[in-house]
Amino acid sequence: MKKHCSILLICLCCLSFGFKNKSLELTGKITSEHGFVIPRTYVQLLENGEIIAQTKSDNFGNYKLLLPKIGKFTLKAGYKSKFFHPEKIKNYEVSLNNKFQQNFILSIDKQVLHEECSRLRESYRHMTHNKKNLTYRRSFLTRFPKSGIEMELFFSSEITELNLKKEARRYLQTIFEKNFTGRTTYMMIFVKFAQQTDMRASGKNTKEFYNGATEIINKNREILFTELQDLDERYVLKFFLWMFSGGGYGQKKMDTSFDFLAPKYPEVYNLMVHAHKNYLNGK
Repeated sequence: MKKHCSILLICLCCLSFGFKNKSLELTGKITSEHGFVIPRTYVQLLENGEIIAQTKSDNFGNYKLLLPKIGKFTLKAGYKSKFFHPEKIKNYEVSLNNKFQQNFILSIDKQVLHEECSRLRESYRHMTHNKKNLTYRRSFLTRFPKSGIEMELFFSSEITELNLKKEARRYLQTIFEKNFTGRTTYMMIFVKFAQQTDMRASGKNTKEFYNGATEIINKNREILFTELQDLDERYVLKFFLWMFSGGGYGQKKMDTSFDFLAPKYPEVYNLMVHAHKNYLNGK
């Protein structure tokens, strides 16, 4: 009996040692049912209702999740995703012999999309009927899409659900009208938009927004750097990566139009150079 227990103990130790030395990783991609990548959304591994591992998708919708143990678990994607219903896979088996890849296709929460589109439409209506009231203009900016995926959900003609596809061109033109808002406000809008958007995985409306943004950036380069110098470098790096990802500021070689700002804003400029290297490396 003691001999059998010893053998069992040795086997368990070997299995445990083998698992510790073999890192298990789940990879995959999260997209909408219309093919748009969904960035910055959670993928979670749950055991008895408790989260034992989680990660977020990157701006291309790709994710990597380290699996802490073997067994059967619940795999979930889309937790706290505002515009999408989460998807669950129960009894997902993790073993030492398998390679793990799992893509998720999330369906749109039609009610949330309809409500948000209605709010934007209503704020636009108030703004156009009360042109001197800046409160309505600020409300329109607040309701305006804040990332590439939101831009496509609101405005894309590929979305079969009720959205603002008919108003898309008018709204995008409105936000870039001359003196629509202050230059500093524009810069902050662009920085926030960049945090969850990569132009290499963007749709038609996002590209139109990018083109409008670059026109304003090019006319206000120093104002941009002034705003960026007070931000966390992670946000600044993501912003510059967004700029480069749209192809408007050099591809193999970085655009030199910001070089004159290097002496006055060395830290911001160095982050721009670093972001361009990340862009070239496909990050």
